[in-house]
Amino acid sequence: MALGWLLVFSMPAAKAQPGATVTMQTFYDELSPYGEWINDPSYGYVWRPDMGGDFRPYYTGGHWALTEYGNTWVSDYDWGWAPFHYGRWTYDDYYGWIWIPDTEWGPAWVTWRDGGGYYGWAPMGPNISVSLSFGSGYVAPYTWWTFIPYNYVYSPTFYRHYRGPRYNQTIINQTTIINNSYHNRYVYGPRSSDFQRRVGRAPQVYNITNINRPQRTNIRGNNVNIYRPEVTSNRGTARPQRVVNAPGNRDNGGRFVQPGSNQGQMQGRGIDRQRAQQVQQQQRSQQAIENNRQQQWDRQRAQQVEQSRQQQLQQQQVQRQQVEQSRQQQMQQQQMQRQQMEQQRQQQMQQQQQQVQRQQMEQRQQQMQQQQMQRQQQQQQVQRQQMEQRQQQMQQQQMQRQQIQRQEIQQQRMEQRPQMQPQRMEQRAPEGGGHQGFRR
Repeated sequence: MALGWLLVFSMPAAKAQPGATVTMQTFYDELSPYGEWINDPSYGYVWRPDMGGDFRPYYTGGHWALTEYGNTWVSDYDWGWAPFHYGRWTYDDYYGWIWIPDTEWGPAWVTWRDGGGYYGWAPMGPNISVSLSFGSGYVAPYTWWTFIPYNYVYSPTFYRHYRGPRYNQTIINQTTIINNSYHNRYVYGPRSSDFQRRVGRAPQVYNITNINRPQRTNIRGNNVNIYRPEVTSNRGTARPQRVVNAPGNRDNGGRFVQPGSNQGQMQGRGIDRQRAQQVQQQQRSQQAIENNRQQQWDRQRAQQVEQSRQQQLQQQQVQRQQVEQSRQQQMQQQQMQRQQMEQQRQQQMQQQQQQVQRQQMEQRQQQMQQQQMQRQQQQQQVQRQQMEQRQQQMQQQQMQRQQIQRQEIQQQRMEQRPQMQPQRMEQRAPEGGGHQGFRR
């Protein structure tokens, strides 16, 4: 089986919240109302939740959220803050899934696989370190694995896309282990960049926010609110108030054997035939439940496939209608554009005609103005000429009158001159004496 690649990420250390320190006794007290504590000779005090035969850790009642510490399990149970973030889970043939407490906090104690269109995870068994889970020495049982298509791994309803355990072996052969870890303390799981590369979108990354008392983990906005105290080990003094002793934990030689093994169930001291029959009946019941669940899943899967086909047909019909509507709209738009262009052409022609008419009107007005100005100029010129002629005539008449007057004056002078000469002569005669006055 191929192994994946090993990566160590630079990210915050997954430490318990500061200022909150408890002991193992807190586990015993807080989980007692939700299940029973069992005294197991191999693991000590282990806890079984009162959840029925369908319960599976990291599958029932919760979902994955990518946080600053890696892929974190967000449980829907009031007690989920402890068993999914401290310790390990294992499956016992008699009790079913049991939890073995431990003191180190982590976002989840699972191992991851990737390939064939799926992400898969399985609980890490007891005493299994991160480095050991990457090697060939540890193989989680194939029934422990949950494989979900890439696109739904962070969905709160991812379980709707689980194909069931009978397909696990086939998918396991198509996948490799995701070996990315935080300093060999816990497995980080799928990275944000890997999910984005496979799905085409980035997942939401949440912050871890501390809660001060044990309660259900919840998501508010961009925060995963969780109770994660620092736990100190006091196994020597702490113990549950009510403890169930595990039946038949010794083999024929008196040695302790692991609960759930066939040797411990059939050969152990303290297990009688009735107990063995109960174990077998519980196994058959568990198998029947698993088969029933697989059949339900197959029916749901077939319904989902049919619904998906119907949805695809509806989508195709809607797409065809949209394409036809788009084509009609394009034709209408083209028709409107042609009409607008024709209107614009007619408007341009009207504007051109109006402009030509305005120019013609302006030209006629200019011609009329010019003609009127010419007539006015001609009239003014005629008037000036007439004035000039009248003035010339008046001047000529005045000159003629003046000339006539001069002539008249000259004539008068001429007429007056002969009369004056005899008088002058008569006046001069006595002075000269004799007959001088008669000289000519």
